[in-house]
Parts: sequence; structure tokens; C-alpha cells
Amino acid sequence: MSSVLITPGDLHGRVTAPGSKSFTQRAVLLSAFSSTPLKLRNVAFCDDDLISADIAMKCGLSVTSGEGTFKIHGEFAHPKKIFAGESGTSYRLVIGLLAGKRSLVDVEVSNQLSKRPVLPLLNALSERGLSFSLNDLVLHLDGSNVTKGAVRIDPSQSSQFVSASILFQSMMEDGGIVQVQGNKVSWGYVNLTKYILSSFGPTVSEASSGFMVSGEFYHKPLDLTVDGDFSSASFIFAAGMLSSHDGITIHGLRSDSFQPDSSILDILGFRGASASDSSYFVSSKDPGPITVDANLTPDLAPPLAVLGMFSESGCRILNPTRLRGKESDRYADIIRLAHSFGSRVYDSNAYVLIRKAEFPIYPASLDFTEHRMIMAGIIAGIASGRPVKHSNVEKISKSYPSFLSDLKKLGAGVDFI
Repeated sequence: MSSVLITPGDLHGRVTAPGSKSFTQRAVLLSAFSSTPLKLRNVAFCDDDLISADIAMKCGLSVTSGEGTFKIHGEFAHPKKIFAGESGTSYRLVIGLLAGKRSLVDVEVSNQLSKRPVLPLLNALSERGLSFSLNDLVLHLDGSNVTKGAVRIDPSQSSQFVSASILFQSMMEDGGIVQVQGNKVSWGYVNLTKYILSSFGPTVSEASSGFMVSGEFYHKPLDLTVDGDFSSASFIFAAGMLSSHDGITIHGLRSDSFQPDSSILDILGFRGASASDSSYFVSSKDPGPITVDANLTPDLAPPLAVLGMFSESGCRILNPTRLRGKESDRYADIIRLAHSFGSRVYDSNAYVLIRKAEFPIYPASLDFTEHRMIMAGIIAGIASGRPVKHSNVEKISKSYPSFLSDLKKLGAGVDFI
């Protein structure tokens, strides 16, 4: 377990947003399961990226890494066992792909990931003939009897169930239907899946109550560039608005990205403010009233909550119970973080309102265990103007490996203990 003491400073300078892990994992897994050669640029090499690359190698593909790139080639071979670690995206998407390939395989996960919902996806695919059993940290899949036909899926717990069902149908190559039955959450990630899949050949069109997947994989070599990650960059936006008199320029963010977290541009008033090189200039200012819907963009809740903690107008988080099903109970963690600095919190279950403290508290240390909450705590500490010790910082590498080095580059003190 690593700890770091972060000392505030007047942040200023330039950083480049890391590549989107949501984009990277989808592209790597599609390359592996379709046997399509791929050169993927702007890879962040976060933990979840590496999990998807390891799955590709377990499926018989060669994966080589260079400066910000993955190169993948080879022919798909049925794996006997793969490891999904703590990556909920790779775990759920690969279930759909393995079922579509009619594989017989064990999928091993971490203890934390084993607690996150997956049964709605497994039950939906079992209607197509998938057999499965869950034994502690191992999911056994038997797709030998999978048949073609519609998949009926309830997306109310995760949009990844729909994405996995779409990828299942892409492997079946029969114009398969995905019927969506239930409340839609984080729907932008389904659009991201559709967009990346279309780069490989198959298309996803609107159908009655869902989608139709049609078309074959091109199998010709692809050269794709991963979008800069708005989820990660949101912490730098927050840091700039709270602690940068001279300003921070964030490079590498496409305003037309399919990432749902690109909505931070609208929430914070940056839409249309990009220079021609997809960069945004962020400096200290009151953000005004902030509203974020956790049903749509749960990953934006932690950094925007920090902005609310130091703002008179505050941050309103709608549908906060959606945050309980993430890597940690972010609902409880966000409230705990706000209370750690004395911020005012109104919790109605329908929404949480977080506002600036009347009587600030300056914690000496914070001990969150989930990557986004650790980063949120670090930004809050910098905004408070006091040094704060943070534990478990090795977990930041799950999504943003260069976060601490980027903060140091911008002028924060970063001292490992």
C-alpha cells in the first residue's frame, strides 16, 4: 500500500488527457475476437487497458506495446482461462464475446469485481443456450450449445449488459436482435460500443425496442487512435477551476467524442471553447450551480462533487443510489469526503446537494480505496490549501497512471511516504 503527501500549489501549465480506457478495452477485445489486425494509438496503459491486452493474448493473439501504442495480430483461439481482474468493462464485454464464440472457459475475477452485478447478462445469454456457474472468484462459461436468436436484456444496472449483448450478436453474424427492456443508465457507453464496432465492420441500427446487429468484420488491418479520456480529465478541470490562477491547458479532448463524460463540457460551460488542437484552458473561477445525473455519468460525480465542496452554489447529484454499484460505494464515499472538509451536505436519496463549508475542516489524511475517490480526495486537499496524506494511491493506475506526475508537473508537491 502506497501513501503520498500532496502539498498544494498554484497549479499551471499543460497536460495531455490519457487515452480512454473505455475506448481501448472495446477496441482491443474486438481485435482479438474478430482476428482483425490493429494498431491502437494513444493508449494510457492503465490497469484496465492491460487486462484487456492480457485477455487478447490468452486468446492466442500477439500483443506488443510501444510508446503509447498496442499492436495486435494473429488468429483467435479459444482460451481455457482468462483473468478479468478488477475491470468491470472487460469482464462484462468478454462474457458476450465468449458466448458468441461458443467458448468453454473459466473467467477469474478479483474479490471486488465479484461483488458487482453480472447475473442479468448471464441470464439473458442463458436464454440463447449459454450455461454458466459462479464459484467464488471463478465464472465458468459453456457456450457450446448457444443458438442464434434475439437477446432480451435489462440495462437498469449497467449499460455494459447491452454492449455485451451487441458484441455477442456481432460474433453470431446473423443480423441478431438485442431487445432492451428496462431503465437505461449510462447510455452513452452503448453509443461508444456501436461506434467502435462499426470501425471493424458490423453496424448497429435501431430496431423495435432495441437494436439490430448486421454485417461482417472487415478483417483488414486497422489503425485507430484512442480518444482522450474525459473521465480522467474531469479531475484536472476541477483542479484548474479550484486552484489555478494562471491556468491549465488540457490537450487531447475531442468535443465530438462519443464518451458520455464529454458532457462535462456542457456542465461546466466549456462547450465550444476548444482550440483547433482539441485543448481547453481552465483557470480559477466559481463554477456556479452544478448538476450531474449519476444515472448518465456516474464517473463525473466525484470530481464535480469536489467543485461543489468549495462553491457557494454547490453541486447537485441526481440519482445518487446509482453510485453504490461502482468499484466502491461512491454514494457513501462522496458524502464522507465532503464531511471530511466540513462541507454542507443535504441528502434526500433522490439527490445529494453539496456546498461550501461554513466552518472548514482540514484533514491531515484521507484513506479512500477506489481510484476515482482517491483522485477526488487529492483535488479536494489541494483546494483546501493544506498538505494532506493520501493512502492507496497505487490504485489510481486503474484509470489514470500519470495523474500524480501530471499534478507534479503542474506545480503540486508530490512526496511518497
